[in-house]
Amino acid sequence: MAKNFSTVRELIYWEYAKLVVGRVVGNRQQYAFVNHIFRGFSDQKMSPSAILVENKKLFVEADRCAYCGSTENLQWEHIIPLAMGGPDSIDNLVRACRSCNLEKGARDPYQWYAARNDLNGIPRLVLGKFLKLVFERYAGMGLLDDSSTFKTNHVERVTLGQVFRMPALPPVSKDEK
Repeated sequence: MAKNFSTVRELIYWEYAKLVVGRVVGNRQQYAFVNHIFRGFSDQKMSPSAILVENKKLFVEADRCAYCGSTENLQWEHIIPLAMGGPDSIDNLVRACRSCNLEKGARDPYQWYAARNDLNGIPRLVLGKFLKLVFERYAGMGLLDDSSTFKTNHVERVTLGQVFRMPALPPVSKDEK
C-alpha cells in the first residue's frame, strides 16, 4: 500500500506500526490494522519504543543470525555500517552469520533487502533497532518534523539511513529560537 508522508516522523511511525502488526497478526501488510496503529503513534496515544523492550530481550537471548537464523560462524554485525557513519554501540549491533554479514556488506538493512527485492522481509529485531537508530539521529538533528528536508532529500524507506551521512547541524542559539 502506497502511503504519502510529509515528515520522517510519519514514515518511521508507519514502519513501526507495520512491525507491531507483524508481531500481533503475523503479517506486516494488514494495512487497516497498520493504519490504526500508525494513528495511535501519530496521536501520541501509543509509543513505538514499547516494542523495543522485546527486541532487547531477543537480542540478549538469541545466539543465532539475526537475518537467517543460522547458529554457525556468528559475528557481530553493524546494522548501520560504520562506513555509513553508523555508531559503534550495542544499539547498532546484532549477531549475524559470516555469510549474511558479507552479503550485507556496507549497506543498511533497507538497502540490502531492496537489492534482494524483499523490503518486507527485514527481520523484526533488525528493523526495530534500525528504526530506533534513525529516529534518534533525525531527532538529534532536529529533522523529524522538517517537511522541507524530507522532500528535498527524497526520504523513503530505502533512504532513511542517509541521515548518518548528513553533516551535523550546528546547535541553535537561544537568540535564533
